[in-house]
Amino acid sequence: MPPSSPSDPLPRSPLHAVQRRGTLAFGEVDGWEMPRVFENVKREYLAAKGTVGVMDRSNAGRLRMAGARRLDLLHRITTNDLKGMAPGQGARTALLTDKGRVVDDLRVHAREGDLLVLTSPGNAGEVKARVEALRFRDDVTVEEITSSTAMIALYGPQSGHLLDAAAHAHGKAPLDLHHSVELAIAGRPVLAARTGDVGGAGYNLVVSTADGPAVWEALLQEGGPYGASPLGEEAYEMLRIERGVPRFGREISQEHNPLEIRLDDAISWTKGCYIGQEVVARLDSRRKVSKLLVGLWLEPGPVPEAGSPIEDRAKPGQPVGRLTSVAPSLDFRRVIGLGIVRSELAAPGTVVSVASAEDRVEAVVSDLPFAPPGPS
Repeated sequence: MPPSSPSDPLPRSPLHAVQRRGTLAFGEVDGWEMPRVFENVKREYLAAKGTVGVMDRSNAGRLRMAGARRLDLLHRITTNDLKGMAPGQGARTALLTDKGRVVDDLRVHAREGDLLVLTSPGNAGEVKARVEALRFRDDVTVEEITSSTAMIALYGPQSGHLLDAAAHAHGKAPLDLHHSVELAIAGRPVLAARTGDVGGAGYNLVVSTADGPAVWEALLQEGGPYGASPLGEEAYEMLRIERGVPRFGREISQEHNPLEIRLDDAISWTKGCYIGQEVVARLDSRRKVSKLLVGLWLEPGPVPEAGSPIEDRAKPGQPVGRLTSVAPSLDFRRVIGLGIVRSELAAPGTVVSVASAEDRVEAVVSDLPFAPPGPS
């Protein structure tokens, strides 16, 4: 999808029209106009943690790779071991620069005849261009299908039950992480892929743009007995930060290598070469990772904006990292954040300062995912 000029309207999901009937607030999310709040942020948040949240993720990028050597190519250039992946299987992997910096965190799903590759929102074009530049003489085609498909995510412990009920396919869920199955919901073909994006059970459902609204409505109609609620951006962001899930444009960028942002499960240490492999292997073997993604419990005070510098409390004015994401947590009743700090300050319990425009706010480093603070 080409970038928009400042005067262009934001692209909208294929589900926009059907969502207008129940959405309290739309807003900009990763360059798209997407639902920020449906009926109630608290209800949406609690559903995704305790029952099931149904979220429009159509702004995520989607690529279709075809050709005899599609899997060999992606195995050769990305961080994980994809060799021999059969239809229905999948994996998380990362595409890096030759300097070992992260271009994107990808989900790869093998199907009969092709691969479905999920990218971060707004990044499908960059991933496509890099893959095409690296294919050499391989018989591989890469097609962006973001605009011809929609994607709906189910998050929460009742996700598998809702998926089985909506597809009338009892026993198909749960799948292994990143594995997929082809189903039908409301008579429309759906690829359902297991995800762990915000913890616990979860599924990404990929459908055609024409079929997306019917599938969305069917999931919410079937979802009553399972406590289903539509899930907007504001509740999702709380869940994402609590789980420590890195996000493109916040934690994921070409400023960082995959070890710094804890993409360890996207890396195979035995597969051999890939783009950026020498840098990553050297950093790991020499324990040279200089920065790490951490959680931050922010003390009461002015809420700093994402991008604010993090400082060593003993050395004010000297940045040692950056606050990348921030949101209130309803469960913890605290403002929490994610940040990337120097490794020597990444131990849980370390006290740092976040320099906001108004003041400095103290923050305590946390393990990820966040857990309730112990007794003081």
